[in-house]
Amino acid sequence: MRKEELRKLKRINATPKMVQMARYNKEQIVYKSRWGNKKRNTKFDLFVRTQTRGKYLMVCLFFPEKIAAGELTPTYEIYCNPEGDEYITRYLEAGEEKGWRTAMADNLDEVSYYWRGNWEREAYPGIEKRIWQNQEGKKTIQQCLKTKKTGIDGLVEWQRTIKNRKTQEAEASEKAPWDTDMALVPKVMPSFKNWMKKEAADQYFIIYEYENGKVPDMGWCSGCQRFVPIMKPRHNKKGKCKKCGKNITFKAAGKIKTLSVGWYRGQCIQKIDGGIVAREFEQYQWYRDADYTKPKSVMRENERILILDDGTVKRYFYGLYKNKEHRFILDKNYRPTGTYYSYYTTKLYPRNLNGLKKTVLKNSAVDLWDPLPMSVTKYLAIERGNPAVEKLAKIGMFRLALEIMRIEYDRKLLQQDQTELAKLLKIDNARLKRLRAIDGGITALKWYQYEKRINCIWPDEMIKDFEDNKISSSSFGFLSHPHSSYVKLWHYLLKQQELCGEPLFQIMRTWDDYICMAEKAKMDIKNERIWKPKDLKAAHNEVVLILQQGEMEKEAKKLEKKWPKVNGNLEKLKKFEYTDGKFAIVAPENILDIVKEGRILQHCVHTCDFYFDRIQKDETYLFFLRRAEHKDVPWYTLEVEAGGNIRQKRTTGDNQNEDFEEAVPFLKKWQKEFIKRLTKAERELGEKADQARVREYQKLRKDGNKVWHGKLAGKLLADVLEEDFMAAAT
Repeated sequence: MRKEELRKLKRINATPKMVQMARYNKEQIVYKSRWGNKKRNTKFDLFVRTQTRGKYLMVCLFFPEKIAAGELTPTYEIYCNPEGDEYITRYLEAGEEKGWRTAMADNLDEVSYYWRGNWEREAYPGIEKRIWQNQEGKKTIQQCLKTKKTGIDGLVEWQRTIKNRKTQEAEASEKAPWDTDMALVPKVMPSFKNWMKKEAADQYFIIYEYENGKVPDMGWCSGCQRFVPIMKPRHNKKGKCKKCGKNITFKAAGKIKTLSVGWYRGQCIQKIDGGIVAREFEQYQWYRDADYTKPKSVMRENERILILDDGTVKRYFYGLYKNKEHRFILDKNYRPTGTYYSYYTTKLYPRNLNGLKKTVLKNSAVDLWDPLPMSVTKYLAIERGNPAVEKLAKIGMFRLALEIMRIEYDRKLLQQDQTELAKLLKIDNARLKRLRAIDGGITALKWYQYEKRINCIWPDEMIKDFEDNKISSSSFGFLSHPHSSYVKLWHYLLKQQELCGEPLFQIMRTWDDYICMAEKAKMDIKNERIWKPKDLKAAHNEVVLILQQGEMEKEAKKLEKKWPKVNGNLEKLKKFEYTDGKFAIVAPENILDIVKEGRILQHCVHTCDFYFDRIQKDETYLFFLRRAEHKDVPWYTLEVEAGGNIRQKRTTGDNQNEDFEEAVPFLKKWQKEFIKRLTKAERELGEKADQARVREYQKLRKDGNKVWHGKLAGKLLADVLEEDFMAAAT
């Protein structure tokens, strides 16, 4: 319909009868609804007039309040063309055109609110109709549009029929090429479902039965799906199948009623006309009401990705189409290398790959990965665009291949116009051999590239250490040194590792932080004794104290005023100091020592009032666990009850690391010595502290307090504290 032609049609205005009804439209009506009795104060919400204009039907909608205010022109003029199955609506304000609408009558902005009331009328027959239209106009709509209903209900019926038909035609047109693509996909291989059970699952079990109370020597392996020899099984014990080598969990047959293997993925590649299709399936297994040698399973297909010979890639996912039917739907936003579909590992069905390797996959290493580190399609797309991935996988350098795939593409890393792998990696064959020997990644590759550029040789052990700790040449940017000193720097890092027991990457962070702080402290960082201190961690802590001394003294004085008895109670802890030559227990002399400890280790011991409250009440004390040869270097802070029980032990960032385990035997010896040095009065204080701790844990558990930050976030605080507790042996 042409708008210019519609604008020329004769207008329809409100009649005198409509004006009179609009002026006297007030009427209070009470009706029932699902929400109880409701009221409305108007008899009509909408007036309708209808006339034909040649081949067009013109339906005009008026609002009583506007007519009562003197506006006789309609708010909406709906033009219908029954011959062409077309309709359009003109929106007006005070007779002036404001725009055009393509919505159905019941969805027009100002009409939709009242129309909901009209549907409520159909749900609750007691509600009277709130739309007025004369009988002649109702029949005109029914006759012109050939509908079952009359009036505006007939108009909506006709509009909805047209919309539904056009929607169906559009959907059929959209789905037709999809169905053509899906017709290319063959049936899945008969052995695929069983392969999914045996190879794609992420959990495997050996299920055994007791015979006359005797421990069995055979059990059913869900991985190789046969009975295998076992020895001393125990329910939920971890192990490895002697036949298939899979990691398994032992399960007693009488305890597997609720046993299941959650959803897991598997993929297969099949040839189709003009390319290949990569298909992803999910499978679920359960043992309830089933013979454990034949668990029940269900498998569903989630995704089909067509990779055509002309380079076209299409992804289809199984989902609900337009809330109408479940089917495979084209993903119009799919990009093979997009991050959304990226990095979940998946098992790839291998039994048909030999045939595919002779055709479409003849230049691919996709069959060499186990498991494939990403979706098949993403891998193939990356492999096609970066030949280094295929070449590296074929010689077993999966680590470097994977890192190249997972980083943003670095144009300087590779020489893509080269066909020989060593030249492609910008190194020579000798360095490629060394790189392969240490299973190097990108960090190691860059070191070998750097080595080649400056024509020198560095120890492979150094490059491997730097690789494992992700230390690149730029990591030393905080220092000024020639490249020939990298070996010396490596030896220095190893020496510091011996002293503090931390990984090299952590030592690098400490070193960088130390140089930055030393510069702020106006130290001569060009002096080797300054930039390369004998004990890096001790030097780091000294600089921290230099920079924070004034602040720490102010903080300590405030705490001394708030907790006047704490310094006095700390003085009597000196007798509990202890060492065995390797480790040492140091007692703080005053609050300032506690503030320094908290600042350096970056935990909360100096910021939480309850620690000082407990010290003041002689309930618990703070001690410092140090390495004997570095007594002045903070390591672990201990909260110890008056009776010798250790409540907490925390190091940097309020953590407890693996290195603490080596000090546990020493702490147990110290606790025994602690008890020997207690006076009778101190033993009584220890008993009270023990009771206070029990009450505190009960309250924390009752209140459901949790840890909100760090490695233990989400765990109950009471559980964390109980796990941390070390009772003193009597």
